Amino acid sequence: MMTGKWSVTWMLGFAVMLVGAVRADEISDLRKEQEKLYNQFVEMNNRLMQLESAQREQGQKITKIEETDGFALPEKLAWLEQLKIYGDFRYRYECRDREWKSDPKDDRHRIRARVGIQFRINEEMLFDFRIASGEFLENDDGDLIGSGDYVSGNVTLGEYWASKNAWIDRAYLAWTPKWADGVTLLFGKTYNPFYLAGKSDLIWDHDLNPEGIGIQYVTAWDKADELFLNAFAGTVQENGSHADKRMLGAQAGLVHTFDDSSRGTFGISYFDYTHVKGEEAILDDAFAGNSNNGTVYLYDYNLFEIFGEYAWKVGDMPVGLFGDYVVNTASGVSEDTGWLVGFGLNKLRKPGDWSFAYNYRDLEADAVFGAFTDSDFADGGTNARGHKFSLNYALAENTAFGVTYFCDEKLSEEPKEDYERIQLDLSVKF
Repeated sequence: MMTGKWSVTWMLGFAVMLVGAVRADEISDLRKEQEKLYNQFVEMNNRLMQLESAQREQGQKITKIEETDGFALPEKLAWLEQLKIYGDFRYRYECRDREWKSDPKDDRHRIRARVGIQFRINEEMLFDFRIASGEFLENDDGDLIGSGDYVSGNVTLGEYWASKNAWIDRAYLAWTPKWADGVTLLFGKTYNPFYLAGKSDLIWDHDLNPEGIGIQYVTAWDKADELFLNAFAGTVQENGSHADKRMLGAQAGLVHTFDDSSRGTFGISYFDYTHVKGEEAILDDAFAGNSNNGTVYLYDYNLFEIFGEYAWKVGDMPVGLFGDYVVNTASGVSEDTGWLVGFGLNKLRKPGDWSFAYNYRDLEADAVFGAFTDSDFADGGTNARGHKFSLNYALAENTAFGVTYFCDEKLSEEPKEDYERIQLDLSVKF
């Protein structure tokens, strides 16, 4: 019996040991699996921490880009942030009908290209330099009389595919001193600093860039009114030992905002050209309609201008009416008056937009200095009257197609004075 009991006891003990061994193996496997899961968890946590760190770093970069409005550049290239490149290009087909010519009708293809660089020197000073296409000036006989056209950047195509000319169109320094709020000083060959009501070209061609020193001042008079003052002093023609032809101009205007958000702009200007009477034309025989004896100017040009413009909206469509009046106050002048009236509808703000403009003008022979007025109207110069129609359509962003039609009279060419001109333009800007 004792032997049987010990046998049973031994067997039970062996079974317990066997079960214990099996459970120990299972526990060991479970511990290994647990360690494996723990290591995977640690690895996953490290990856999450790395991802969060990368996201924070990326967020800081994005914030920096948003704050600087551009990508951060290496310190050696930081000056590029102060540089701006801009320009425009126009392809034009035009046809002219000038009744006083033996061969009255002609057509031509023309281009105008302008590329500029603006460099922000510091918080107060900006340098602007622009190159533009242009042609040599010619007289009526086709002889060269100047190194570049001062009122046009157009170049006519068809000269045996020869290379075209490019000139310095602008080169000036603009200074906006902190100690003079609202003041801008201009030095060099600059943009026209004077306000042009409705973009009037009665006195100034839009491509003309005067040379000298200018000042512009704008200030709020009250909540509804803004005052602006413009002035310029420049040399028109350097004559060496002789007296130089100069122009001194000043302008004052007021912009009033009405309760319905419409705006009225009104002002006066005075432009005094010195040493013109009794002097030769600025280039050979190019008197541009001004009175002369074939050799010299007969009068001085002291111009007094009154201008006005009223702008409002019909629904979402901008509408504008404008007028410009000028009189030459120099003594002895009989053909001394010029005026222009017109209106504009809509603006090109996005693809699919259109705009239309119309004006009528009457410009007597000595109302303005003829060399600087619109070079397209009645073939340029003074002593003319007539209509100008313009229609433009935005084909795409910064791309437009335009049609301009002139129906004028060139009064100096009587009795066959009728003049017509149509221009088709494809323009881009950047």
